[in-house]
Amino acid sequence: MYKLAMPALLYTLGAFGLILILARLKLPLSAAIAAGAVVIGALFEMSSWQIVRAIFAGAVHIETIALACIVAILITLSETMRVSGQLERIVSLASAFLRRPAVAMAALPALIGLLPMPGGALFSAPMVESATGGAKVSGARLSAINYYFRHIWECWWPLYPGMILAVSITKLDFLSFIRFQFFLSVIMVACGLLILRKTHPDLHITAPAPPKGTKRKLLKETSSIWLIVAVWGVVKLLLWAFLYCPPSPKAGEPALAGTDVVFAAVHGYVPIGLGMLTSLLWTIRLNRLGSSALRKAFSDKRVYTMALLVIGVMVFKHMLTQADATGQISVELSDVNVPIIAVIAILPFIAGMVTGIAAGFVGTSFPIVMGLIPASEAIPPYIALAFFFGHMGQMLSPMHLCLILSNRHFKTSFMPVYRIIVPPIILASALATGYFFVLRAILN
Repeated sequence: MYKLAMPALLYTLGAFGLILILARLKLPLSAAIAAGAVVIGALFEMSSWQIVRAIFAGAVHIETIALACIVAILITLSETMRVSGQLERIVSLASAFLRRPAVAMAALPALIGLLPMPGGALFSAPMVESATGGAKVSGARLSAINYYFRHIWECWWPLYPGMILAVSITKLDFLSFIRFQFFLSVIMVACGLLILRKTHPDLHITAPAPPKGTKRKLLKETSSIWLIVAVWGVVKLLLWAFLYCPPSPKAGEPALAGTDVVFAAVHGYVPIGLGMLTSLLWTIRLNRLGSSALRKAFSDKRVYTMALLVIGVMVFKHMLTQADATGQISVELSDVNVPIIAVIAILPFIAGMVTGIAAGFVGTSFPIVMGLIPASEAIPPYIALAFFFGHMGQMLSPMHLCLILSNRHFKTSFMPVYRIIVPPIILASALATGYFFVLRAILN
């Protein structure tokens, strides 16, 4: 009987392809993802009972519930800012301050990108839409702008869990890590200009200098955003000081279990959740909202449809974990005679596509990457290469929550957005590879 070469990789990519096809056929995305989860279980030879149990376990996992709640709060906060006119005021002031609508369209999701917020692209999506000022821009391009620029900081910004985990695994100090990784954000911004190039000409007209006091007003209107950062930081520090934080399991070690799972979820989601709840209360007070406006914000049907979508994504990820897809793919790659540099780039890229999150590709691939780096060479160039390709993998992952939510907001699908973001991602990956060789030559 013919045996497939690298079956785990082909099975995983095949499940992704099925999700994309079903979504293209207008099947509800949550249903398409559920179908993909079942197919993954079947292809990796899990029994029917194991598949059912994995679906249930993924749906009721504390991380799933926490994410669904955070996305629900996020949508409510966004809708509260919209119905009060605060979003329009932020966009108007930002456009005046930045003087060019196209710049505002990129800067606003970049601003939200400073927050380690699950599904944060959904928060910035209405801002990007409003920044067009009525100019005709396709939903796919708006989603691409919102999604791409939301993630330009993730390679080095110290609030992101993936970056913190990478520092822990590589044993580099924070400042060294940031110093070598920062240029990757410069590459992303430069390549992202390709996405803005084909927007409406009116969006590139430079306006006159803004009136005096615009900056102060902008700071006041964006206080709902800065408050999230402030509360997140304070609560995070308090948790680190007074509450046990379980260590992240390394490659080959069992996943967290029991109370460790609860404590990890508290550290991961309580700070941002409290930050958004505080921001919601502040936004209500700032805008003096009445009961009718509040009912409208809290009854938005997106709260429930997006929460259901989050549950579907988390079930799929849990199924991949139960099938040990990433571990099997790692073994398959190591068994093939691929150059070490290529493996260091490919392994995080695939892990990023499989998990859709930075902590996922860092946690699964970096322990392997560290073992592949030649002992005689400096670590930073290889870490920069691995992290960037992992980041590009998660940017292209159909499991990435921000991509799913952004597409849903702008009423578009995966393929039109991929057609827009793939060229800058390819260019950025080529430049990051060049950066690797230059950095390696300098440090060695």
